[in-house]
Amino acid sequence: MGLRELFQNHLQTLQSETARTLAELNLDGLVLSAGIPGWYFEDDQNPPFRSNHHFRHWCPMEGSQHILLFIPGQKLQLRLYQPADFWHESKPFEPDFWGDSYSVQIVTDEEKLWANLADGKRVAYHGPETEKARKAGLEVEAEGLLSRLNWQRLVKSPYEIHCLVDATRKAAAGHKAAERSFRQGGSELDIHFAFMQAARSQEQDLPYENIIALNEKAAYLHYGAKRDEVHNGKVLLIDAGASTRGYGSDITRTYATEDAPEEFQALLTDMGTLQAGLVNAITPNMMMGDLHVFAHQRIAELLIRHKIILDCDVAKAIDLGFTMAFFPHGLGHMLGLLVHDVAGKQLDRAGAASAPDPRFPKLRTTRPLQPGTVVTVEPGVYFIKMLLEPIRQGPNCRNLNWALIDRLMPCGGIRIEDNIHVHEQGVRNLTREHLP
Repeated sequence: MGLRELFQNHLQTLQSETARTLAELNLDGLVLSAGIPGWYFEDDQNPPFRSNHHFRHWCPMEGSQHILLFIPGQKLQLRLYQPADFWHESKPFEPDFWGDSYSVQIVTDEEKLWANLADGKRVAYHGPETEKARKAGLEVEAEGLLSRLNWQRLVKSPYEIHCLVDATRKAAAGHKAAERSFRQGGSELDIHFAFMQAARSQEQDLPYENIIALNEKAAYLHYGAKRDEVHNGKVLLIDAGASTRGYGSDITRTYATEDAPEEFQALLTDMGTLQAGLVNAITPNMMMGDLHVFAHQRIAELLIRHKIILDCDVAKAIDLGFTMAFFPHGLGHMLGLLVHDVAGKQLDRAGAASAPDPRFPKLRTTRPLQPGTVVTVEPGVYFIKMLLEPIRQGPNCRNLNWALIDRLMPCGGIRIEDNIHVHEQGVRNLTREHLP
């Protein structure tokens, strides 16, 4: 099936689900706006603009201030804002594969964008331009609307999977180039540029800022400095993705040279096996929170086997907080139009949330992995001084192999991350199809 047909089916399903939502809430229609650019503080420059993710769910048109109007039973209306401007180029309307799905109106006057949207009906609004929406007679923050819009994002349509695969393909090319640059002795900045060139992306197009961490910097989970003065790293942790039609991939790999400690190289090999095992353990509708607990069990086994944790069984290693010190983040999150996509804890359309595990209260995703969802699986083991030092100074200090930990501390850490599509028959690893 071609991209046009995939998108039309996606939009048809979206309209049907949204018509149900509007009927449940006694609303006549829905307006989504792309949003407006912001400004740096006391500056006349804009940060890169990214349109409202719920608008992007309906329309892949880039640019600010566009408006979409959905009235059940009517053709979708798309108002494209294209002011006369010689300072900036207004991206022209090029119908491509999606344009004939809408009744398109080109608007050059901002006031006309918001005219006659409500037209005497109960029309809800979602987006960042709430004051304009109120003046236009739209219902802002309609009770129950956002949870239902988020719910509609959980199950990805074949069109969305197509976009995620394309984003994965681009990022995979970048990752391969980044590894080559690392093994040739490149700096963090060299590796970043290698990724960008191979992924054919500009920085404002990335779904998130690239993490390019050599050696000890891999211990910072969201490291972003990209040093140019450090070359010939022994360890590289690269967390980088690409975007296609608003959908982003999120991929992490860790590499080590022969100069890295043998213990770290062995740990990295076994982490690869561990991560693959977690992916294979996914079954449709299992709770993501349960998979996270399983990851801690596997990581405890790994640390015990590599003699980083001593004289301790798996249950005790978790109960004493040892695994949290080495693996302090969640196993994964929903993926789609947002890198950390919506509804990761949501259990129904009305917004009921799954109860958090008191041991892991900050997980982004705890809900069932129902068929159609896309989730990341990204276990890690890190040597983070601020998390390990309290154990070193505490009553259970003898249960950790401090001589080995100090030897591995300059290596930073390990993270391996794939993007997984859960379906009725099991799982599809979107990442491994392009980045073995």
